[in-house]
Amino acid sequence: GLFVEPTDDDLTAALAVAALDILQIYAGPDRASDIRRRFGRPVWRAVGVVTQADLPAAGEEIDGYVIESKAPSDAARPGGNALAFDWSVLSGWSAPLPWILAGGLDPANVRAAIDASGAPAVDVASGVEREHGVKDAGLIQAFIAAAR
Repeated sequence: GLFVEPTDDDLTAALAVAALDILQIYAGPDRASDIRRRFGRPVWRAVGVVTQADLPAAGEEIDGYVIESKAPSDAARPGGNALAFDWSVLSGWSAPLPWILAGGLDPANVRAAIDASGAPAVDVASGVEREHGVKDAGLIQAFIAAAR
């Protein structure tokens, strides 16, 4: 389940209707760790990146990271916003926890993103849509082929 700055009530309500295995959280490190302790589910924190200084270091009590481009200051929502970033900033990064690369990935650039970043896994959403909110089976197949 993906949550943006969720309250405990938000999470309680979601978990009452869906047996979520992992909580992807858009929140700060302390809140993400608190959610993990309170709800007993693995938590992956989304982290927006522009430079190496944005990369997380050891010490968070969570289970992993979703590394993506930092949302523009005028963005209406957090996350990658279908924007890529300079994946080379991840080169040589010693990740303290498991992580996946997200944000701005599509069939045309996913191989370059993996090669530049060393990402062990990737996440895609809008990069395989034929129009906003509508996934395209052909684009999904092309994305998987390129990622492999």
